[in-house]
Amino acid sequence: MRLPLLLPVRRGPLVLEAQTPGVNVEGPNNLAPIEILDRVAVVVQWGPDNRLSRSVFELTRSLVDYGYPVVLVSASEDPRPLEWPGERPGNLTVLRRPNMGYDFGSWAAALDWAPRIAAADQVLLMNDSLAGPFRPIDHLLRRFDESAADVWGLTDSTQLGQAHLQSYCLGFKGRCLLEAPLARFWRNIRVEHCRDDIIRRYELGLGRLLHQEHFVVEAAFRYHHTVGEARNPTIHGWRRLLDDGYPFVKRELLRRPEIAEDGEMVREELRHRFGLDVDEWL
Repeated sequence: MRLPLLLPVRRGPLVLEAQTPGVNVEGPNNLAPIEILDRVAVVVQWGPDNRLSRSVFELTRSLVDYGYPVVLVSASEDPRPLEWPGERPGNLTVLRRPNMGYDFGSWAAALDWAPRIAAADQVLLMNDSLAGPFRPIDHLLRRFDESAADVWGLTDSTQLGQAHLQSYCLGFKGRCLLEAPLARFWRNIRVEHCRDDIIRRYELGLGRLLHQEHFVVEAAFRYHHTVGEARNPTIHGWRRLLDDGYPFVKRELLRRPEIAEDGEMVREELRHRFGLDVDEWL
């Protein structure tokens, strides 16, 4: 029996080479005067226009209030200055870039724009896939402070057949982003054709890299405590996470509640727990 010819998978160009016109600073560069970064957070965002959600605003403000200089990377294709739902937080630098490479492309662009970020002792990489925080997150940030791991995340999962940190929130400690395997990983982020390729090549790929290079990895909320094997804790374990002090829900769950067996109850549960209309946060 003759096997069919396996054609090579067509890959896109490297994000750092393909992004045109590149990265531009909108407003003040508050990172520039800081000679040595002890900690820094990079929050990446996309939207159909220039309006930022309340969730991005509250997350950014929470990080700044805790003492993080924040770099907000927006891949919105609307060229107008970003519109904040409240007073723009201090100690914030806004980068605008083309919409390519998804969140991993935006994180890679920020690390390339300011190499000093990788040299910080604590680096948080976060995205805008969460609604919230609906309560202060100082207790979660303290857990990152106190972690002895090289790489930390809010949640882990085995949904895709491999244990890995979920990439919407990743923390890197001890300047490990400067180590050659991780530096190479971020330089080699490519323009991929779909979100599934991003997950397979970069979320799972990072998990494999961390395992192969013997980095110590830790999640604040473990999958086996939340949902067990082969399920996404942020989708199927949303209620347990709220019980455990996780003040977020995934935006995808609010927009497509049918993806979880009890997804239709999320809005009412948030109204009951926090006294809010979650639609104001999207």
